[in-house]
Amino acid sequence: MHRRKFLGLIALALAAAESVTPAAAKSQSRHLLPGEAKDLIKALGDAAVAMLSNKQLTKAEKTRQFRHLLNQSFALKGIARFALGRYWRRADFDQRRRYLKLFEDYIGNSYAARFGNYSGESFQVQKEKIDERGWAAVTTRIQRLGGEPVAVIWHLREHLGAVRIVDVVVEGISMSLTQRSDFAASIRTAGGDLDAFLDTLENKVRSIKSATN
Repeated sequence: MHRRKFLGLIALALAAAESVTPAAAKSQSRHLLPGEAKDLIKALGDAAVAMLSNKQLTKAEKTRQFRHLLNQSFALKGIARFALGRYWRRADFDQRRRYLKLFEDYIGNSYAARFGNYSGESFQVQKEKIDERGWAAVTTRIQRLGGEPVAVIWHLREHLGAVRIVDVVVEGISMSLTQRSDFAASIRTAGGDLDAFLDTLENKVRSIKSATN
């Protein structure tokens, strides 16, 4: 469980690139330059490790800094839409607005709550590959103390002037698909009622916040 929790900290629930990007928007993307995505991931990893290693930061400060990194580096709206799947199309304006806010709260607080599991793992950027679309995949390695290294692949693209992470694959598993599956199961449990699902998600966020305060 410790291994999975640490991987969850680094590899957030992220949307698959093809799934979060409308066809019309893809044409507006420019090709990433060599080293551009690699530099972004290195900066993100360095910032995360520095934050986790800082014993002077309170839990609240770490949560705030984590959410800043999240908003700065990830395509959150697209990720949230992908995680909700076909139910996004069924949601009305108010439900979508409430869901987007809850999704950010859920991701930010649930993974920030796992900061205490950090025990000196190192984050190493290895290589970068740019495909024919100009999108990048950056391979990194998380070296665990006393354990085997874990490969994490980050997928990035540029849209409207911003380079964002759109997918993360850990040991061959897309974390976005895991989150999508979890949400779909929760909605089915709620009988397909989106408002009931949002109430459940809100309760989860509240419970996580209470546990970390």
